Amino acid sequence: MKKNNGKQRKKVINVVGTDAIDFFPKDALKKCRKGEEFKFYGSSGKIIAKTRTLSELISTLPEIPATIVQFHIFRETTQDIFEPRSLDGPVVRSDLALWINYVLGDIELSRRIYDIGKDGSSNSEILKQRIIEALKEREKELINLIRPS
Repeated sequence: MKKNNGKQRKKVINVVGTDAIDFFPKDALKKCRKGEEFKFYGSSGKIIAKTRTLSELISTLPEIPATIVQFHIFRETTQDIFEPRSLDGPVVRSDLALWINYVLGDIELSRRIYDIGKDGSSNSEILKQRIIEALKEREKELINLIRPS
């Protein structure tokens, strides 16, 4: 536990590869700073929705067209987002996984979203449902982690 303004904060250790990373579950449920929100862009290139929390993301996703969700989850590139180096072939880029990792600070959820995108369902509706289910499941896990024992 870490003290924050005299209060105890629950800390979880995430193991990623060979690295152990401190993670505070409550932080992943907080609202991100203005300017760091996740933006969904429509086919015209205009922002169609913004979200600043995991909870907002869960409630916003059903309203976003599945093809737009798919674009933000699954795009092929030649750079791996978790191992920044050039690769022999294309890999998946997931804007949402990057935002969850770097803004919300939840590498575990980021990996789950990345893996769903990497599995690459060609059906955008199925992909969208899998993402929503993963987000809801993780939100429940985080809430259980921060509940007093």
